Amino acid sequence: MHITKAEMEIMQVIWESGRRMSTKEIAEKLPDKKTTTILTLAGRLLEKGALHSVKLGRAHAYEYWAAISEQEYQKMQTQDFVRSIHKGSAKSLISALFQDEKLTSEDIEELREFIKRKADEHD
Repeated sequence: MHITKAEMEIMQVIWESGRRMSTKEIAEKLPDKKTTTILTLAGRLLEKGALHSVKLGRAHAYEYWAAISEQEYQKMQTQDFVRSIHKGSAKSLISALFQDEKLTSEDIEELREFIKRKADEHD
């Protein structure tokens, strides 16, 4: 599942709210978007399985809630990225991060601890 930048704005609003939101509530959080645009983008997200909805009775009035969590989406995108760019190798991904030296010593220590915890879980 790929969520576009425009669709992601809607997902972020819903994820941040942590609850069901009406079309009107989403529009209030995204004042630069017209209601028709929100309806179109939400419709695409429904087709992709990222959102659930229920009609509220009035024309163009729906309530939306996330079908997947932000963490689930991040995990799916990361797995797709590692598969397509790094041929499924997490080692390749981490090597790429180290090559540009953008990791701080604190980042490296956190990675060490994470890897140690994961290794301990497999023992």
